[in-house]
Amino acid sequence: MQEKFHIDIEGRMKIFDLESNELVRDDFNAVHPQHMATMIAKAIARDPVASPGVFQLCFGNGGTFFNSSNQLVYRPPNTVGNSTLYSQTYQVQVDDQSTGTPSTNSVIYSQSPSPAITSVVTITAQLNANEPAGQATTDNITTNPSSLFTFDEIGLKSSDGSLLTHLVFSPFEKTANRAFLIIYTLTISVS
Repeated sequence: MQEKFHIDIEGRMKIFDLESNELVRDDFNAVHPQHMATMIAKAIARDPVASPGVFQLCFGNGGTFFNSSNQLVYRPPNTVGNSTLYSQTYQVQVDDQSTGTPSTNSVIYSQSPSPAITSVVTITAQLNANEPAGQATTDNITTNPSSLFTFDEIGLKSSDGSLLTHLVFSPFEKTANRAFLIIYTLTISVS
């Protein structure tokens, strides 16, 4: 009799303000099952066409909107079909095995102690004060929640551009007077 295994992937994203060391966001995210399964299969097969793995951390401003009653509405995460962020406005390369990745960014994994049925992939990215170019100089200058750098969605993408995870959250503005550290973990369990 063949034994079947179940793979469970849980994503969690934390954003820290680097100046105050304040935890700005701590949320669990949705995983795109089709794209994640494809990435795992490509990694196991060592697919030479598209190197699998987490390549970019992407930010957008289309995850929320104000309805006719001026209430903030959260769109559902995109986890079906050939989906992407609602409105991607910025991205940072995190694959530290690829040329062009900032030294502050990385993708690493660790394994739980024996018996090892859980592994954790930790994606680290830093948004420095001077990035992205064109942002407002200080907080509260922008009152438009859909401005390019008022982020309300974040996702991980593979090197072929497939959206692996998606999280929609309450908007916050990235300005030149603030730097952030994003720690994104994917906990993978096999049972």
